[in-house]
Amino acid sequence: MRFTKRALLTTLIVSVSTQVSAHVTFDAPSAKAGQFHVAGLRIFHGCDGSPTIKVTMEIPDGVTRVKPRAAAGWTASVAMKKLETPLMLHGEEISETVGAVTWEGGSLPDAAYEQFDVHMMMPDAPGTALGFPVHQTCDVGSLDWDETAQDIEAFQSLTHPTPFIMLDGGSSGEHPNH
Repeated sequence: MRFTKRALLTTLIVSVSTQVSAHVTFDAPSAKAGQFHVAGLRIFHGCDGSPTIKVTMEIPDGVTRVKPRAAAGWTASVAMKKLETPLMLHGEEISETVGAVTWEGGSLPDAAYEQFDVHMMMPDAPGTALGFPVHQTCDVGSLDWDETAQDIEAFQSLTHPTPFIMLDGGSSGEHPNH
């Protein structure tokens, strides 16, 4: 999901998200637009004491070239989605991209946290906040981190906010970490 309204407000929401709700967040709240970025998705607890056994992160439109890092004890997989309009990447037309990344097969105790890393190309859209809905499955129960808000007061009242990455700066035409 992509939001372009109220970039300043979104920046505030992203920057306080780790303070308001340290449940599921990214290690860095921003990334350079049009560049490769490694995002660390942090899961801080299980489901009412039950250990986490599966984490699925949805990839918003515009994010391409997604590669998950294999976390120790977990199996990473991707689910592809068709693009409405094919893209040209390095002279090659692509008609599908990663729509979701899933880590499963491990067990994360409620009292511990884990970081799941993803390497991806961010869209060249400075000022945009990208929401990455996360679905956390536990031995008993599940949590969907998919709530959004349009203002700071509403955001502070969310129980399961969507983790966001704010895109800043523009593309220089170079792609570090390629």
